[in-house]
Amino acid sequence: MSIRRERRDAVENRQLILQTAHELFNEHGVQPVSMHQIAKTAGIGQATLYRRYAHKGDLCLDILDDYSLQLMEQIRDYLENNKQTSAIERLGGIIDFWIDAIEEKSGLISGLMMAMESKMNCNDERGNFFQTPFYLFFRNSLSGLLNEIIEADSGAPLDTEVAAHFFMCAMSPLGYFHIKHEKGYNADQVKEHLRKLCRTIVAKK
Repeated sequence: MSIRRERRDAVENRQLILQTAHELFNEHGVQPVSMHQIAKTAGIGQATLYRRYAHKGDLCLDILDDYSLQLMEQIRDYLENNKQTSAIERLGGIIDFWIDAIEEKSGLISGLMMAMESKMNCNDERGNFFQTPFYLFFRNSLSGLLNEIIEADSGAPLDTEVAAHFFMCAMSPLGYFHIKHEKGYNADQVKEHLRKLCRTIVAKK
């Protein structure tokens, strides 16, 4: 078998595994699904599955990585198509994308966090959100909009990368679900509170 054929087979195998796992996770939730069940449903051997993915956390990471690429493209398109909209409104738009993503992938995020606690080394960059391309893309997008707001209003100097980082931390999945459940809010109410927070910060700047 040629190297090219092996690479194509590996790509197809990866897609089959991820699609099977995603469908099972959506149907049953992440925790109840076993690696054995994923291998059996995909029609591959467990050894084949474990050679690529040591545990479900690895699977969740790969699925979320693929999803983050799609999300980044959607945000790029949104920012490109809304250049004439105010920076504060575009900031609110990005918040909407973020909250919708957390809601859509809540099961995977929870499964990944549990897997990270029990399986992953804390020094493993693959399990560190702050090392991911998506974190850097999202932080840079927020920072750019904050810079635009400050320049337009001739505001005081601000390290917008740090501000964007702390804003993202405030919107972490764990924090989001905690306050949502504690207050009994739905996703739209949380989005509106975050938008109000942005407007308040800008108004007091």
